[in-house]
Amino acid sequence: MIIPAFLGKGDTVGVTAPSAGVSEFTDTVRFANAARNLSRRGYGVRFTPDVFTDDGGRSAPAEQRARELESLFLDPGVKAVFSAKGGDYLNEILPFIDIDVLRENPKWFQGYSDNTDICLMLTVDCGIVSSYAGQFGDYGMCPWHISVDENIRILEGSLKEQSSYDRYESAYGERLTGTEPTVGDTPVRWVSDDDVRMEGMLLGGCSDKLALIPGTERDTVGGFCEENDGIIWYMETYEADEPSLVHSLRDMEGAGWFRGVSGFLFGRPLFFDGGRSYRDVVSETLAHLEVPMVFDADVGHRAPRMTMLNGMEARITCADGKGTLKYL
Repeated sequence: MIIPAFLGKGDTVGVTAPSAGVSEFTDTVRFANAARNLSRRGYGVRFTPDVFTDDGGRSAPAEQRARELESLFLDPGVKAVFSAKGGDYLNEILPFIDIDVLRENPKWFQGYSDNTDICLMLTVDCGIVSSYAGQFGDYGMCPWHISVDENIRILEGSLKEQSSYDRYESAYGERLTGTEPTVGDTPVRWVSDDDVRMEGMLLGGCSDKLALIPGTERDTVGGFCEENDGIIWYMETYEADEPSLVHSLRDMEGAGWFRGVSGFLFGRPLFFDGGRSYRDVVSETLAHLEVPMVFDADVGHRAPRMTMLNGMEARITCADGKGTLKYL
């Protein structure tokens, strides 16, 4: 597995919008502040032309979005690529991406939600570690939440361990200035049946996106898992109901994704519609695998979020409602 070069002072990072673009005033303010914050830390920032446009949830036509993503990988002066935003239409660009461009120019790519597709492509198909963490706008909050500081330190190679946070946001906060920080209103408590300690290679993303892959021509995940025994799957849900969640997990298992799995780490679902709890549905569906499962972790849409590095060996522990993630 290739670990991209860690970031250092004087490097330039690139920002592109492979799905939705940024057009709301408060978002543009946030992005300008993110660039200033990273500049103070010693980094230059390059935006591709599509970042600040949006047409019905698309920053640009699909092929243009693909070319602008590739341009950052091809630019030797850009050391990391951040997604501007999530959305619904990233999968439209996948047929237009020249995977050799990504494979031959390994560098950090970071995003979450709709960006699951690119993170998974980089790790599973290119053998490159990718970062499932905040989009570029997170760097624009003032002050930075500890999770944001930890994120940049991980990409700089100076931090290998994260601990569960104190509080999380139960809903998206209202934007008035654009630079609002993450302010948790609900205590964080990781949940597991017993104390957990599991080790393996991290792999995962947004389950809404992962659910669309099994059985398609781009499903190479089962083979990857067979070659890399001991995967720790992490997943978080944007929106699902009980039947869709059950079907997606069964489809993943049927496609060989959970062969030799070491355990599961589930983030706090943003929207879940079911007569039973998310935890109960998942636990019942996957109980026969007899591996550790942790729920309500700091992963995904309900901030704050840990930096999950696909392809990295890690150790996860959970006890008394607290959790740790350490890269080995």
